[in-house]
Amino acid sequence: MPESLIVPEKPDLFDVPASTGSGSVTHPPSSPPVHADGTIRVRAGKFQVTDPAGEGEPAVLLPAAPLRFWLNGAELLSASAVRSVDRIEWEYPDEPMYDIEVSPDRMQAVIRVFAEIRHAWTLADTAAARTLSPSARPDTDTVVRRLGIAELMAEVGALGIRQHLDVPAIVQALQQANGQPAAFAFGRQPLPGRDAELELRFEECIENAFEEAGGSLDYRSHLRIPSVQPGDLLARVIPSEPGMPGYDVYGESIAAPPVRELDVRARQHVEEREPGVFVAAKSGRPCITEGAVRYLDVSDAYVVQGDVNLKTGHIVFSGDVTIQGNVTDNMIVESLGNVYVSGGVYHSTITAAGSIVVQGSTIGSCLYSGSFGLTFNRLYHLSMQLKDETAMLLQAARTLYAEVGRRGQSARFGQVVLLLMKTKFKEIQPRVRELLQVLVAVQRSTGGASNEFADDLNLMLSPAQMIESLDEPLLVRLQGSLEREHSFVNDMQQGDSRIELSRCQTSTIKSNGDLVIHREGVMQSDLYSTGSITFVHPVSVCRGSCLEAEERIDARIVGSAGGAPCILRARQSIHVHRMFEGKISVGTQHRNILTPVQDYTFGIPEPDANAVPG
Repeated sequence: MPESLIVPEKPDLFDVPASTGSGSVTHPPSSPPVHADGTIRVRAGKFQVTDPAGEGEPAVLLPAAPLRFWLNGAELLSASAVRSVDRIEWEYPDEPMYDIEVSPDRMQAVIRVFAEIRHAWTLADTAAARTLSPSARPDTDTVVRRLGIAELMAEVGALGIRQHLDVPAIVQALQQANGQPAAFAFGRQPLPGRDAELELRFEECIENAFEEAGGSLDYRSHLRIPSVQPGDLLARVIPSEPGMPGYDVYGESIAAPPVRELDVRARQHVEEREPGVFVAAKSGRPCITEGAVRYLDVSDAYVVQGDVNLKTGHIVFSGDVTIQGNVTDNMIVESLGNVYVSGGVYHSTITAAGSIVVQGSTIGSCLYSGSFGLTFNRLYHLSMQLKDETAMLLQAARTLYAEVGRRGQSARFGQVVLLLMKTKFKEIQPRVRELLQVLVAVQRSTGGASNEFADDLNLMLSPAQMIESLDEPLLVRLQGSLEREHSFVNDMQQGDSRIELSRCQTSTIKSNGDLVIHREGVMQSDLYSTGSITFVHPVSVCRGSCLEAEERIDARIVGSAGGAPCILRARQSIHVHRMFEGKISVGTQHRNILTPVQDYTFGIPEPDANAVPG
């Protein structure tokens, strides 16, 4: 810290006259007192302070950045009076001569050199004034530091930067010393590997199920269902390839992104002859499931050579069902695979864990694919929510019941559960009520265990029965039943389940996937799809029907002049080529169509433009 010595200004001296001969002393004539302010100046790099005379004011030192000042050892932060006896010290803070930065991803290091030489600083001379704010200038004759390449390389080493050093770049930055960043060290990004891939050797969907002959459907043509013979190659798993690790400027290794592996397994009718190579062990339709573990199998097929009627009885089969005729009145077809109908479906019910394809008309019928659409989806989520909430309720009831006992009080276990359901678990009873409604709608018979399950759920809705009959084992049993119900629905999920129709009337169609109408369209029907609903034919109509899709709806002609209005709901978008009257709902946006619109897309958010009148 340099120190400026204070050199006080010298006062004027009065001459004293010689004494007279008589021995008396002659005094100068008296004069009025002098009043003068003190002054401060810088001369030859040092402060010179003159004290005030009489009642004059002292000199004032005003600090100015970047200079720092100390007055008698205390840092001076604001204007302060100074006198000739004060000790004033100052310094010019050193600025960095260089800076080294590493990028946030540690893939690059840069250096900026601001100066190669550092000079000493000296105070600039000023005139005497009562108030002074000093400044400093570099003393180009005095070098206090010279930056060299050795110092820079030592700093780089101390920081641990060691990968791909470009020393010439550092030398150039030092020579230029212009403060511009110069990259001098580089890491290497890890190289990604290749995910495992599944190469299927069969088509998962039906081909040309709605083939036309001369402009109309040829109902005599057979459905082109994928099929294999024993020994046919079904699939091959292409193994993953790991990536190459990288490193940062510090030399630390950076792991390559993990590759995605595939877990593909063979079921009963498929053989894995070598790792990742799967062949058919029997003839049938090849299929593969979705999920973390994908199973390959060859589905059995039940072929009905004609109609499903009173003579054939209801069809219940664990694989695919192919019907080469019609499904007549009041018949039921249940399949854990796909269902293919070459003819029509009349006043009947078809359920399939996979897809449903009907080439003819669907009239007065119910078709459910995949997990049976919305009903099964609700069953899945409600059983999962209630399973988790029942587990928390059971734990809370055990704790509260034990606390009541420790206090010497008496209460039934059912009373404790009822109290918790009325306070902390208010959502359980509404969900139980909704689950019972779904179970009734599903109309699925699973034997005595399901009846016991329904009885336990009903008990949770009756306070009187809960107090009387509910105990801990019953609540544990209900939790287990919910777990089994959830697992049952989860196991029913199949990938790429859809419904394809030519036309339908007064029917209920629910697809756990896309729903495609290929020909004339739908009338007075309810359609639901967890995917999209698409009308393929240019003149396909939708009249007096309710359509709901979790994704999109693409309709052709909706409604008719003077006919019953239609209701269309979708989460993402709805496109109509022409719509006469009805209601559109996309997400939370709703719109009543009172006058015809054409070639219009309703999306989220609703466009500002008005619909084009028809």
